Amino acid sequence: MLGGTEADNIYNLNGKSILDRILFGRINYPIEFVFEDSPEGDDEVSALRIVRNSRMDSYQLEIMRMPDIEKVYNAIRFLSTKVNKTVIPPELIQMISLEGRALLNEHNKEVDCIRLNDDLYKPYRPESKTLQISNEFAEKLHNKIATLIDNFKAAGIPPISSDGYKVTFRIIVENEVWSLSIHMLQKNALIMANLCRQIIEDADVNKLNETKYIALLDDLCL
Repeated sequence: MLGGTEADNIYNLNGKSILDRILFGRINYPIEFVFEDSPEGDDEVSALRIVRNSRMDSYQLEIMRMPDIEKVYNAIRFLSTKVNKTVIPPELIQMISLEGRALLNEHNKEVDCIRLNDDLYKPYRPESKTLQISNEFAEKLHNKIATLIDNFKAAGIPPISSDGYKVTFRIIVENEVWSLSIHMLQKNALIMANLCRQIIEDADVNKLNETKYIALLDDLCL
């Protein structure tokens, strides 16, 4: 059984980007996946999450799509002016008066409160589509992503690129949140990302095939 219900998982949000907060709010879900393309590619953000219903001991798949990446970037740029703290390097902080430091600390405390307010992100959140899925599928996907994150090692020197796509895998393991964000994917990470994207595509047209996904997960050696 996957850990985490909505009541349990309103914590540890520091690792979530502004885009993650737009998509998922203040909750850490058992599984989260985000695909962020560039305008030169598919020009969209797509995401999935697995939601656990602890009362029914069941799982739901939710998918979201944001088809205009430039609008997404504009939203992120705007929100970053609201939620980013002012950070002064330690070697310069001594040059600021005590009154100035107090004002800086007060500003950063206000930013912390704003960042936790989901109302800031809601206007940009896309509608989600929800489908019921089996426990077996949810748990196998979770276990494979956990293994991917746990075993991940970046090989060689990453290529320097300002475009291309980026993906984020995030899961809950017991009382911990595990997260892996990758730009320019390769090998097993690419296979897992492609599978998650296929799940989103299939769910969007009501053609989920859990038997196919489970077989692919069983064949994936991480």
